[in-house]
Amino acid sequence: MTTTTKDTVLLSSGFIPATLAAVRQRWQVIDIPCQRDAAKHLRGMAEPPLAVCIGRVAPQSRGDDDLNVWEMLREVQDAAPGVPVLISTGVNSPKHIVELVKAGAFDYVLEPQCRTDPVEIDRYTEDLLLALRRAVEWRRLSMENISLKHGLLSDDLSVPIRGVSRAMSQVMELVRKVAPTSATVLITGESGTGKELVAHAIHALSKRAQHPFTALNCGSFSEALISSELLGHTRGAFTGAVMDRAGLIREAGEGTLFLDEIATTKQNFQIVLLRVLEQRVARPVGAGAEYPVACRFIAAANRDLGQMAAEGEFREDLFYRLNMFNIHLPPLRERREDIPVLTNFFLLQASQEYGKEVNGISAEALRQLEEAPWPGNVRQLRNAVERAVILAEDHILDQRDFALPPAAVTSHGDPPALPDVDFDQAMADYERRLLAEAMRQADGNVSEAARRLGIKRPRLCYRLKLLGLT
Repeated sequence: MTTTTKDTVLLSSGFIPATLAAVRQRWQVIDIPCQRDAAKHLRGMAEPPLAVCIGRVAPQSRGDDDLNVWEMLREVQDAAPGVPVLISTGVNSPKHIVELVKAGAFDYVLEPQCRTDPVEIDRYTEDLLLALRRAVEWRRLSMENISLKHGLLSDDLSVPIRGVSRAMSQVMELVRKVAPTSATVLITGESGTGKELVAHAIHALSKRAQHPFTALNCGSFSEALISSELLGHTRGAFTGAVMDRAGLIREAGEGTLFLDEIATTKQNFQIVLLRVLEQRVARPVGAGAEYPVACRFIAAANRDLGQMAAEGEFREDLFYRLNMFNIHLPPLRERREDIPVLTNFFLLQASQEYGKEVNGISAEALRQLEEAPWPGNVRQLRNAVERAVILAEDHILDQRDFALPPAAVTSHGDPPALPDVDFDQAMADYERRLLAEAMRQADGNVSEAARRLGIKRPRLCYRLKLLGLT
């Protein structure tokens, strides 16, 4: 008979009754009296347990019913790959423990020397519960990370839109509906909510997916240059135009052109863009001939374009042309149930990028993230997780990794109690000092500083500029 065990742990061989009762209060327990039956039972389960704990083991076998611990580990790992295995052992030998961990044991717990001593039993029970909590948490996060790798929006979408909330489900449904069309889309929402990710998702699900996705940050160009960037220009069209430039519309071809921060544009450029959208033709700056426009347009704004149009700050006719289909992204504070999913996804990305063996986050730290205001939305959460991974000294992130200011770590004892601090400012100050020190040690050589920090040079350049260090 198979057993479904989504919240189950499996214990094998001879646990103290009081300890077994304490474990049963927290999880469903499958208690296997004989070690030899553990692997067999695992193979017959419809779903593997969250963790396995092997009890009363020694370096060598002790009788007909006990297997050598190394055999036991191997059989359990073969029967349930990826499930953390704990060892409850009475052998307090550093060499033995190191060998257990090298063989693949997730953790170990020392059994009481006297199985009738209440103090020893209480100590052992607490140690086992703590080890099981860590193993179960690691297993759950590992399974979530596997799901995240495959994406949550659809099987054929490589762009990672993450969310399980009702609000994000509605956003995903709108993306699916508008993507196959050629409709112009306006994506609205606060800074950091993921507007460009949604634009990528629309492109990836459209018939244009095999063509380029090109982006223009309208806030990065002066009024004099933005038309040239979009339309292209001819040689000599203005001072500095030393050669012809195709422009982003031509570069996009039959793909998608994403216009970010469209609310920052001035009236003259808005007139140019309106004509492109209405006539589907464009004329490079300084040219006499026009060329046809084949790309799809997606725009994004973190301000209310309708209100701006009503107040005369944005052309009303352009607003209606861009707002053919609107997708609004809610702020993170309005979809807090997405924070665990996003956190685990960013944790997975950061641990891979920075080469850190960080596998999960403690329940207390996750609760802290869920309760934070997040004025910077998903971008702010991602940065916080990345910083925490850099700071982490364990394979599980805890509250200290998110809230510990740079001056709080000393070489003597535990860190002192923290005063009330602004979390984002404290972390930004830490990153600023970290990068400044890296640049000082590298004598200003950005490539060397990036090597010392273990990050890529373009990323360091971006962070230095963002923090005002260049």
